[in-house]
Amino acid sequence: MLDRLLRLIDRAIELLGKAAALAILGMIAVMVFEMVARGVFGQSMPWAAEVTSWLLVAMVFLGGPWALARGNFVRVDAIYERFTPMTKALIDTFVSTALFVLFCGVLIKFGGDFAMKSFAMGERSATGGWGGPVWLPKMLMPLGAGLLAIGWIAHLLHAWRGDKEPSHEEGL
Repeated sequence: MLDRLLRLIDRAIELLGKAAALAILGMIAVMVFEMVARGVFGQSMPWAAEVTSWLLVAMVFLGGPWALARGNFVRVDAIYERFTPMTKALIDTFVSTALFVLFCGVLIKFGGDFAMKSFAMGERSATGGWGGPVWLPKMLMPLGAGLLAIGWIAHLLHAWRGDKEPSHEEGL
């Protein structure tokens, strides 16, 4: 049962990584479109900068669990890498988890409040000239933190099972 759950989480995280990669391609497409519109047609697209920013938010919050699963998340590797797998599992379980709960808790609580207030008031983009719903990218903050928390639980389970940590060179 646990193996099946871990495989399901690992697959979902891999899909999130691919979605984050698509967000990067979307950002590039919007920026190129804006450059062509300005350079060739002399017409600026007022929504382009905002959509690019929203795609960046999607990339960060959807790509976070994938980075964690690949061992590319923030930590002081100069010291951590010298520890045995058991010591790493203990540090991650107690020290890192406490910090992680604080980090994700703040993002879920305040990000959720931020997004729900935006949704409740029907907030629309005031700067992009197209009136897109602002609550949608704001909701990525608590959603991404929740997905990151699920990824952290999977990381801990893998660590305690003694599973080999993914290589930093592995790709999507």
